[in-house]
Amino acid sequence: MNEVDIGRVDLHIHSCASNVTDYYTANLLAIPESYSDPVETYHELKQQGMTLVTLTDHNTIDGVKELLDAGLPGVFVSAEMTATFPEDGCNIHVNVANVSEQQFAEVNRLRGNVFEMVAYLDEQIANESAAPNHVAYWMNHPLMSTQNRPYGREGALAAEHIEKALLLFNIIEVRNGSRTRSLNEFTHRLVRSLDRDTIERLANRHGLEPKGETPWLKAIVAGSDDHGGINRGRTWTEFDVRRERPATPNDLIDSIRARRTHPSGAHGGPITLAHAMLKLLYVGSRARSRPKGQRTFSLGGPTQSLLRFVFDSCSLSVREKAAFKLDLLVNRLLDRVVPGRTAQGTFEEVLAGQTRALLADGTFREALSKEARTDDRIFLVVSTLVNRVFQRYAARLASGDPSNVVNAIKDVVALTSSNVFASLPYLVSFMAHSSDRLLVRDVSRRFHLGQSPRLVLVTDTFFEVNGVAGTIKKMIAEAEWRGIDLTVVTCLDGREREDLCRPAEVRRLIDSHRLVILPSIATIDLPQYEGLKIRIPSLIELLRFLQEGGFTKMQVSTPGTVGLVGLVAAKLLQMETSSTYHTSFPEYVENYTRDVSLEALAWNYVIAFYHSVDEVIVPSKFIATLLHARGLRNRKLLILDRWVDTERFHPRWRLESYWRAWGVPDKSVKLLYVGRLGVEKGLEVAADAFRALLATHPSARLVIVGDGPYRHELERRLDGTPATFTGLLQGEELARAFASADAMIFPSTTDTWGNVVLEAQASGLPVVVTDKGGPHELIMNGVTGLMVKGHDSAALAAALRTLMDEATRLQMGRAARDFTVANRVDEPYSAILDSERYRQAAKRAKKQAAVERPVESVEDYLVDHRIERSEVSAA
Repeated sequence: MNEVDIGRVDLHIHSCASNVTDYYTANLLAIPESYSDPVETYHELKQQGMTLVTLTDHNTIDGVKELLDAGLPGVFVSAEMTATFPEDGCNIHVNVANVSEQQFAEVNRLRGNVFEMVAYLDEQIANESAAPNHVAYWMNHPLMSTQNRPYGREGALAAEHIEKALLLFNIIEVRNGSRTRSLNEFTHRLVRSLDRDTIERLANRHGLEPKGETPWLKAIVAGSDDHGGINRGRTWTEFDVRRERPATPNDLIDSIRARRTHPSGAHGGPITLAHAMLKLLYVGSRARSRPKGQRTFSLGGPTQSLLRFVFDSCSLSVREKAAFKLDLLVNRLLDRVVPGRTAQGTFEEVLAGQTRALLADGTFREALSKEARTDDRIFLVVSTLVNRVFQRYAARLASGDPSNVVNAIKDVVALTSSNVFASLPYLVSFMAHSSDRLLVRDVSRRFHLGQSPRLVLVTDTFFEVNGVAGTIKKMIAEAEWRGIDLTVVTCLDGREREDLCRPAEVRRLIDSHRLVILPSIATIDLPQYEGLKIRIPSLIELLRFLQEGGFTKMQVSTPGTVGLVGLVAAKLLQMETSSTYHTSFPEYVENYTRDVSLEALAWNYVIAFYHSVDEVIVPSKFIATLLHARGLRNRKLLILDRWVDTERFHPRWRLESYWRAWGVPDKSVKLLYVGRLGVEKGLEVAADAFRALLATHPSARLVIVGDGPYRHELERRLDGTPATFTGLLQGEELARAFASADAMIFPSTTDTWGNVVLEAQASGLPVVVTDKGGPHELIMNGVTGLMVKGHDSAALAAALRTLMDEATRLQMGRAARDFTVANRVDEPYSAILDSERYRQAAKRAKKQAAVERPVESVEDYLVDHRIERSEVSAA
């Protein structure tokens, strides 16, 4: 037996002969499929280690004929044919390899009917015993739509076409250098899943005869699908080569037929496609001559220089480098003479100014020189430029006159449009790739290839001390415990990252990819709300991360800038989306600004935001009803299933002398408030109620645990009363503080849930809450606590007088503890972590409960896991 070596061939690559494209954007910008010179491509492929060379230009062999005419060795004829299913006009791409010119001509004539074209090729293969060339054909990127048709429209690639293709083709391209790893791996998985029963079922369904003795065993190939000359030979097919002689194209075809080929090399994605587009734009802008009448798309001078620095930095002559440096020097001098000359200019001037600044930045050029892959170099250049333009417009907006609404609107429009324009190649390519997500979903269902769910949660808050951040951290722990694939994405600037990522637990989450921190392009402090910052992440950075990660669903935790950018990215990628309504943001706006028009504007934004997601997670039925009343309609609403850790918060932590260190007498009745000290918490009502209580019950003491911007005002209101401020308490110290108090006050009317209400009850305390917000659903009125009218200090004082009776307090405290234990949630956060199973289980419970309700009420679409509990409570 002859020994064999491994040969390599890139079976999917384009040259300038590919001069036709189906994509509207490419035609609009006069971008051909490729500018790559065939001979230059040949030599690059050989440098990349290819044993054989072919070109697969669209519906033409002119490029590969140029190689044959030049007498270059190891070349064979191939082409990528746009073939059509005649029944509905759906196009697919079929590679024909090692064909003669006459065979190509006939294939090209027949490609309008894929069945006739394949039948002809099968006939040629059957009669090839006397022919010098062995022919093969296969379907390229089978899960990629080749036309600009929305999924579901007639003629768009669908699961039915994939089924027919699996009968027509015994060879499949499973690794494409312009497609993501997740899509390539899914394609390979689909091919491996085939068996005799599946092929017979498909044959019966479509009336097509399978080919060969084992049509369920497919041969697999790979290619770079390079258009821009950036990744030529980076993805290839390995095949058997006999050592005693040079490899021939027939050796390749024989290896394919014997299923002894192996796909190797790099995967790609939208970034690869975007960079090919940029390269084509760059080369097209430099072209000195064009066919008469052809439109051109020209890049600006600075942008052209920047791209040349990326693509051709190694080929610049000494004269060109000197001219380049002179141009930078002249513009730097002009910037000094006329400060801000581009800062307030048109978009083109801002872009030109930032491009020159980038080129003159030595640190950036050093970072660029360290990137070995062209794709990484281009991404660094474009993303940095986009970020700089964004920062310039953001600074201009921040420094403007807030009273000049017209200029502010202009700057917002410029800020948005500038980033869209600068990011356009990426946005176009991400949208092109995302159009296949629904196809993959349907194919997965047809072939029972359950995709492992990958959930990504984007949030504006993670490191802050608040209920949202605490909930997310608990959710991560639950996901780890249950083996659920959850990644949390947030955003920090450089200084914040250095400070906040030092703790070992944070480092563990980052290292395990449970937590991803994107860099903030711009960070803005909100003076009206102490401790709150607006951070803006890069859209294209987030798109890249999401696409490469293969995430199947996005949970948007907050409707701030990070959440909004996340939602835009998810929509571009056609991901399933869900969002949690954690905070009554519009009410906060009114509380802090006292401007009802701003509150109305905030409500409009919030309702529009939640209308944009597929599913809304709400903390309580109160919030569901509120959103419904505000205009949120026809959304899937799920009550978030969470509770309290009844072991962490427990009466056994009670210590009678605990408050002595704070100057609080042991025998006093300690009324506890725990939470953020903000104006939205209704603390002025608590202060007035406490003063009224002291008139009849001087043994009462108010203990305030927490901190926030309202602390100084609250201290002023409580001046002269026995009120104690502890500041922030956490961990075991907080649990002991709860258990060592006597009752809990929570006067907020804006909270959507109220973790502290449950923590107090689990610690054996009765709680007083208002009738507005989510917390009143967490108690049993008159049993585990008391509910009073919101913003009513007299009602709150009356409730506190009731709890001054020790027997009443103890009875309610025991009931509160029993209530939290009886209503525990064994697998919390399933509404987010496993929403489909949660939804089905909750709907079954809802059906069994058969709750009567008015037509068009919130109950028509609310999924509430606590139906059974509410009935028990009512009983």
